Amino acid sequence: GANAAGKNIAPTIRSTSNPLAVTIPNAAYQFAVRRLTPIECERLQGFEDNYTRIPWRNKPAEKCPDGPRYKSIGNSMAVPVMHWLGQRIEMVDKLLKQLAI
Repeated sequence: GANAAGKNIAPTIRSTSNPLAVTIPNAAYQFAVRRLTPIECERLQGFEDNYTRIPWRNKPAEKCPDGPRYKSIGNSMAVPVMHWLGQRIEMVDKLLKQLAI
């Protein structure tokens, strides 16, 4: 889907095809909840695909297990949010400099 600004956002995954169904954070499948993949988590945080797949314990990036990837994603901050905050800080800084004239 797209928000009002036309940017892509992550759609809500529903437990059934019923549009009135209660939404759940992960897709349910035969009484089990599917875990989001590291790539899905990276995308939700605004990172490029496989951004967290790095060399790990003297192994190449291709052998990086999911656990450290989930941990690094969980300890990160969403890129779009940090970008927005940076823009607002810059805007206020410019306004304060103009007022100090």
